[in-house]
Amino acid sequence: MNDSNLPWTEDKHKITEAYFEAINKNNLELFRIIKIHLKELDGVLPILEFIIERLETVATLTVDNRIWDAEIVLRSAIETFVKYVFITTADEDERKIRLDEFWNLLAEVNSLKQSEQAKKNLKHLGGLETHNLAYSPMVLPEEIEAELRTKWIKAERQKLEQKWSFTEIVNSLSRNYRGKPMEIFITITHGYRMSSHVTHGDETGILIIRERNSRPFEDRELAYFTHYLRLLSDVFTFCTFIGIETMNLLGLEKDYFFKNQESLKDIQVLTEKYHNDLFQDKDYDKYRK
Repeated sequence: MNDSNLPWTEDKHKITEAYFEAINKNNLELFRIIKIHLKELDGVLPILEFIIERLETVATLTVDNRIWDAEIVLRSAIETFVKYVFITTADEDERKIRLDEFWNLLAEVNSLKQSEQAKKNLKHLGGLETHNLAYSPMVLPEEIEAELRTKWIKAERQKLEQKWSFTEIVNSLSRNYRGKPMEIFITITHGYRMSSHVTHGDETGILIIRERNSRPFEDRELAYFTHYLRLLSDVFTFCTFIGIETMNLLGLEKDYFFKNQESLKDIQVLTEKYHNDLFQDKDYDKYRK
């Protein structure tokens, strides 16, 4: 039996086309608005572009049946997405603070770490010219390093890094998203954890792939198909959320993005049928923690 003979093949084509059309419509409208409001989006636009590009990569990898590679890129998109919302939902004064932290203060902390690692690399590998060229520029001048170490004592560094940690941001947004609790942010952590397992190649990440590939052909392909649908659904959901959130930031009408989402209602009902098959899978369930 090959893929073209599987009972869900027709649904797969139908759902894929619908999701791609809706994602493209969403992003075309989003970037149309962005071009008109470049000044208002100064500071957040590179973050927004990064997320959309990663999500488009997830969709491309998914339809190419590179499911696990798509998971790795999705993790990057999710992590940056919550940072984007963390910035855009703050009031004007706090938003300026968060943008400075994101672009400048975290960069200072990271430059200290990179400098320290570069010194270690040069100590062990500095005899090779290529390594000197790679690592020497990362070593901070003594005066700048001393200044940063005085500024970023351990307690201050940890405080900043904790504020910007994925878990801390998700918990913050779940408690207060534009003045209201938004518990849906907690559900993001499930997909993020799965992606993280695969990214880090830990015990769970390795075994979930190994177990999936060990199944009988049709059972394995059904699991991959439902996984495929979940990834496309995630891409569309995050693209929609970014569109809505950007309209909130600009104080503009969000109807287009809601209507575009509503246009997939029938497709999402069909998709959910397959999602239920995946989440009722006992073998899959043990890897959800």
